[in-house]
Amino acid sequence: MRVFASAMGQIDNVGDTVLRRAFLDALRGAGELNVFVGARSDHYLSGLGLHDSDRIYRTSAEWRHEISRSTLREASVYAFNAGEMELQRAYAMRYVRLAPHLLLNRLRGGQSVHAGFGVREKTLWRIPVSATLRLCGLVTWRDAYSRDAMGLGRIAPDWAFVTGATDANLLASTADRSILALSVRYNDRRPDDLWLESLRTLANTLALDIVAVAQIERDGPLAQELAARLGGTAVVWDGPDHFTQEQKLREVYQRSLLVVGDRLHAAVIGLTEGALPLVIADADQSKAVRTLDSVGIRGATIGWNLDDPAALERRARDVISRREPILRHVVEARRVLDNLTQSIRKLTT
Repeated sequence: MRVFASAMGQIDNVGDTVLRRAFLDALRGAGELNVFVGARSDHYLSGLGLHDSDRIYRTSAEWRHEISRSTLREASVYAFNAGEMELQRAYAMRYVRLAPHLLLNRLRGGQSVHAGFGVREKTLWRIPVSATLRLCGLVTWRDAYSRDAMGLGRIAPDWAFVTGATDANLLASTADRSILALSVRYNDRRPDDLWLESLRTLANTLALDIVAVAQIERDGPLAQELAARLGGTAVVWDGPDHFTQEQKLREVYQRSLLVVGDRLHAAVIGLTEGALPLVIADADQSKAVRTLDSVGIRGATIGWNLDDPAALERRARDVISRREPILRHVVEARRVLDNLTQSIRKLTT
């Protein structure tokens, strides 16, 4: 079968291309891969790991025409673009408009795949989306909150977990891990003076160098500011190429004992290189907390407000003491995703 998949994501977000690359790799074995990338530049595409055999679509009109033509002529696989789901009217209507094509494709023996999603917030727009998803042969969510909100499907890890170091290297010694990586969203809450002082003390106590990283390009100015205030260094974007920035981040994470921050894919990509997460969040509804919880990684959260300056060190030491079992959850997540990949490929046989 031909496989149709959109790979649209934020143009300056490494996490968006990492998870989509892993998803495209899973789909590629199911048939001829047709990928919608719109007007995204080659710099964005560098992070997707596209193959010469993949067929690329640049315009919405061409993409819609090809999906309609395929639906009328043959059985195919339609794969929804993995990532975060915003249950708002415009988003829901895209699902509603696709429903007739999915139904016709299913009647011809085709399949639809909706795997690797997280719901940002539960709204009534989940109702038409959920109705459309009942036409899919496979539906997975990256956390329990999302599955419960939508009322169908099962839980499977975020696709980014399959990337990074081998299982053996993941569990290797911490002897060369001398960095505390810090990744904070540019548009979210910022650590206050007490928080930063506690972080500086933690790094000094553990003999770690602080490196503030920009998971997305817009995080850059804040990363530089935090690095200056903490006496550390910053790793920011020095060009638009996703693959280049991803490699820079991975080089930091490969030498990091901890990744502290509020970005989901800083935590996940860090884990895939053997760095332990310490998620800054005040509520269990944080998507980073929910996603880690779904693979069995719990108790790796610290709040934005530190009433007790020693709380950060206590939580960090607790996470470090559980390094091997935490990383074994990553290995298990990969096994689950391997099985999910096989399930996708079985849909086309």
